[in-house]
Amino acid sequence: MNNWSMKTKVAVTTNIVERFEHFANETVLFVFDPFLKSNQKVLEMIAYLEQKNRVITFTEIVPDPPIEKVVKGMQIAMQAEPTVVIAIGGGSALDTAKGIIYFYQKVAKQAISYFVAIPTTSGTGSEVTSAAVITDTANKIKYPIFDEQLVPDEAILSIDFVLTSPPSITAYSGLDVLTHALEALVAKGRTNYSSALAEKAIGLVFSNLVECVKNGQNEEARVQMHEAATLAGVAFDNAGLGVCHALAHQVGALFKVPHGLANAMLLPHVILANAKDWTAKALYADVSRKLKLCTNGLSDEVAVIKLVDAIKRLSKESGVPTTLAEWKVEESSAHRVADQVAANAANDFTFQSNPIAFNHAQLKEIYQKIV
Repeated sequence: MNNWSMKTKVAVTTNIVERFEHFANETVLFVFDPFLKSNQKVLEMIAYLEQKNRVITFTEIVPDPPIEKVVKGMQIAMQAEPTVVIAIGGGSALDTAKGIIYFYQKVAKQAISYFVAIPTTSGTGSEVTSAAVITDTANKIKYPIFDEQLVPDEAILSIDFVLTSPPSITAYSGLDVLTHALEALVAKGRTNYSSALAEKAIGLVFSNLVECVKNGQNEEARVQMHEAATLAGVAFDNAGLGVCHALAHQVGALFKVPHGLANAMLLPHVILANAKDWTAKALYADVSRKLKLCTNGLSDEVAVIKLVDAIKRLSKESGVPTTLAEWKVEESSAHRVADQVAANAANDFTFQSNPIAFNHAQLKEIYQKIV
């Protein structure tokens, strides 16, 4: 049986406060990145909400949200008993908010009546997904959490927060979108619905990412990438992800590589490995032809290679490192943890929906391509 759903209402607007008109007599927990404390738009939101509601803020957001920060936020929620959560920020802020909601509802047995997500990067798709990734810093492992309660009720896409995003963040985030879409395209849970969204997101990334990296003030390109992130998010939330994310979670936790960058390094190698599955190869080849990366007369094998080459060009034009060595990770250090990376990746939730159940040696081989 195939299931398809999209719970989240999506609003593309720069007038964010109008989306808050229906909130009255609520206790609102605002979760956002600390650098947004003085942001005029954020201050306007808080002031507007405080007219009719009680507002509490939590701003202890750090990259790769550690369980300690989530617990601290959950403790604040236990005291405040919020009815509404509004999260503003990149993937770390949205994942922190989701972690707080997840554990608060488990421990306090209280429900959040409305959850709003406002992304400040065009990347994670967290504003429309049931996923959050929390880091165990002591053991250097990232744990994905998937729970329907974590799907935001509303996502507000405003380019006001992305126009000034640095080129590197724009690139890493955009390549994360591409990975989400390409993994959803071949994931075990794919449907015609998820594939349609994934294909559209892939096309938008190839058409707009480099422009956003090189000319961040291009509002039209920024809107297209913001929407691509959301489309890819809905796609993978329904279809699943795969081995690229399973390995990237380990690379990020061990070497502090930004998540989107870890995915970008691994993606070409994962596609070539997954293409040993006939169905996956045909799906990759089909999207390669739709992107006009090759002519219809070429074989699936050639079409896949053309797709991989295009991804490598996109990474190069976006100015991102393609190996751990370029990220200043010593080769000996990277090789030393290869068995750990492979073992943890096999236990990562995202690995389950990959089209091929790679064994330990195969996972290790894919990882070592980026050392």
